[in-house]
Amino acid sequence: MTTSATPSWQDVLDLVTQLDDGSFESATVEFGDVSVRLGRSTEVVTPAASAAPALAVPVAAPALTTAPAAAVPVAIVPAAPVQNGTIVTAPIIGVFYRSPTPGAAPFIEAGATVSAETTIGIIEVMKLMNPVAAGSAGILSEYLVADNAQIEFGQPLAVIIENTPS
Repeated sequence: MTTSATPSWQDVLDLVTQLDDGSFESATVEFGDVSVRLGRSTEVVTPAASAAPALAVPVAAPALTTAPAAAVPVAIVPAAPVQNGTIVTAPIIGVFYRSPTPGAAPFIEAGATVSAETTIGIIEVMKLMNPVAAGSAGILSEYLVADNAQIEFGQPLAVIIENTPS
């Protein structure tokens, strides 16, 4: 864990992993003035009975003639195999931005050379901006998500092609 007073998202993810792998049911961790309570529950919570009188139910209900509405599909482009490359994945869920502010130039353009520490974008979670590093040295081949896109944990964000000596 980090030693700062404010936990990083990685600190919280580490705690969730420890809770998931451990034998305890809940944990409360305090980082300065921030308190994080994690827990798991196997109970099924049922709502309390209503004091309102029950409504009469028809004896024979008409058959359902239409299928229930399906969830709106989200286009997820599977990452193609990358030879001599690395896929940069999202460390957290949120909104991915390629530039530090709206209308500003992107942190880096596709085709540019990057180091492992180069910021290729930021992920906004609850108004907190979390930088995304390239993770490996090479050339930023392409972004796999659009700017201002809602992204999920582990979703591929970009492809870094490793520099190969000539």
